[in-house]
Amino acid sequence: MFLYDLFLVVIGIVLGIIVKDPLKNIITGKYKEDARQKKRVKLLLYIRENKGKNNPTTEELAEKVFLGKLDTSTVQQLLKEIEEIGLIRRMTTKEKVDGKTKWIYQKKN
Repeated sequence: MFLYDLFLVVIGIVLGIIVKDPLKNIITGKYKEDARQKKRVKLLLYIRENKGKNNPTTEELAEKVFLGKLDTSTVQQLLKEIEEIGLIRRMTTKEKVDGKTKWIYQKKN
């Protein structure tokens, strides 16, 4: 009987250690911010890899990086967040349409 109780306590402790971090991320919402960060990194990598070529627009980035799974407004917001850091800058067109905004990678020295 004592071994059975000890076994249950050990299993409970092991499960608590394994489940602690994912459960904490769900409760605090950190997984959402991690997902946004991964999307920003994907965008930044694509812009950086294609910096010598034609500068991509917001619509092109939504289509090429996320295969059309994200709408243009979400991609635009992610790009603005990257721009606030200073890694990219925007070149607006004369029409000032958000989807036609071109993005340029700025090399940090």
